[in-house]
Amino acid sequence: MTFTVDPATLVSNLGFLVRRDIATASHDALLVVTLRETPTEQHFDPERIRYWRTGDAGRGQRVELTRTFSMPRSTEFSWGPIEIIDRLGISNIFMSFGGSLAAERNAAGTVIVALRSRGPILRGGGHSQRYDHLAAALEAFFGRLLVPIDFQPGAEQLISTATPVIRYAAFLQHELPRLRIQLVREAYGPDARLVRAEAERLRLRDPQAWEDGAALLALIGLFAKR
Repeated sequence: MTFTVDPATLVSNLGFLVRRDIATASHDALLVVTLRETPTEQHFDPERIRYWRTGDAGRGQRVELTRTFSMPRSTEFSWGPIEIIDRLGISNIFMSFGGSLAAERNAAGTVIVALRSRGPILRGGGHSQRYDHLAAALEAFFGRLLVPIDFQPGAEQLISTATPVIRYAAFLQHELPRLRIQLVREAYGPDARLVRAEAERLRLRDPQAWEDGAALLALIGLFAKR
């Protein structure tokens, strides 16, 4: 597997690193995780990665990756939390709209896992990282998605088979009207400006994804009143 950025150099002394949390026109958001045979006890020593992927008929499946898996490995991950867990059961959590996962085993036997997304990969808290406040808004939005999934036939398939960029566009368009509410703006804090800036960037650079995001919200009944 060839990487445009060598993930191994980013985590030579770390267990994980969010290299980029917000995608731009020139690069994806990037999370790199190392799965080592022997803990270094210098940072955080992940042993497992849990994430969601889209299975048969567009249904979400929670899966786990460890260093015992055959390598190299290339797959997709879907929307929701990404959790990295160490030997003590302690975890760090990230929130994402989905993307690609590539894993390699190096000469030392360490597995380097790179998760890339055209949407954000945000820190949701844990043992060894700061917390991105926007991650709470993503988690709340994902919770709202569960309502049509539970009660509307075909909703999960519509959401899960959309691209990460379309899901991200749907999130931004869902949140923009809510930012007119003072309590919501206060909860967002400085990230309210980020949401508006990201909405403008995506609307201009990928108008089709922007339209598809709006259509997805309408189909699952989550389009907020403007």
